[in-house]
Amino acid sequence: MERIASGVVKLSRLLAGVGVAVLVGFAGTACTTHAGAAAQVGSSTIDTSKLRGIVERGLAAASTVPISQSGQSASSALNPPELQRRALTTLVQLNLLTEEAHRRGITLSEGDVAAYYQAYAVLQFGSVRAFEQRAAAAGFDQRDVSVIVRSGALESAISDQISPRLLATDAETRAQYDSIIDQVGRIPLSYAQAKPYLARFIVTDQRSAELRPVLARAEKADPISINPRFGRWDTDQFAIVAADGTIASRPAPTPTIQTTVQS
Repeated sequence: MERIASGVVKLSRLLAGVGVAVLVGFAGTACTTHAGAAAQVGSSTIDTSKLRGIVERGLAAASTVPISQSGQSASSALNPPELQRRALTTLVQLNLLTEEAHRRGITLSEGDVAAYYQAYAVLQFGSVRAFEQRAAAAGFDQRDVSVIVRSGALESAISDQISPRLLATDAETRAQYDSIIDQVGRIPLSYAQAKPYLARFIVTDQRSAELRPVLARAEKADPISINPRFGRWDTDQFAIVAADGTIASRPAPTPTIQTTVQS
């Protein structure tokens, strides 16, 4: 199933590992000295074994999705190095957001994350099943999608603290909800349940702009170090790119999965 059409919800890089879509100009990129580490964020280490598990499961999940359903062309087919960079980027961003939330006294319960997961899937794809199938096409197994969605939930919570009044209007959320119903029919969220999420989805760009300086400071507080085996940290992209001297020094190609993230 394609992403629900929307004229206002435009971010599309979470499942491609670019996550919160902010441009940050401060980061350390020296190789971590911790044995078995793929990356380090501040004092926290991301183990190579964890990354390997996500990539292996993701490739297996993608192999079960026919090309005609995945929306991918032959030129954007998944391969391990690309998926490694996307997956590790997602883990790094999750770590950074978790630390920033902790500094701000923000906590999310499992129920909070589960509610965000459902709203994200239903309001962007029409159902949780459709969302998870598209995630598989992008190289993320179902058990790992929750890690990605947690990043979106944390980002939203931090943005709520920074810009509590930066929300879409009632008229805008109502129009967006009605548009979703027109496209997919009945959904398991009433307007009252969907409204808080839509109010944030719709103003993603504005909330992201307010979040940029906060994450810049967070990156300075918790410098990011990437094992060169997996690439290097690009502060402008806020993502891991291929290391200099390899095939390409750019972010991994983004699959044609259209997803959005609350900011």
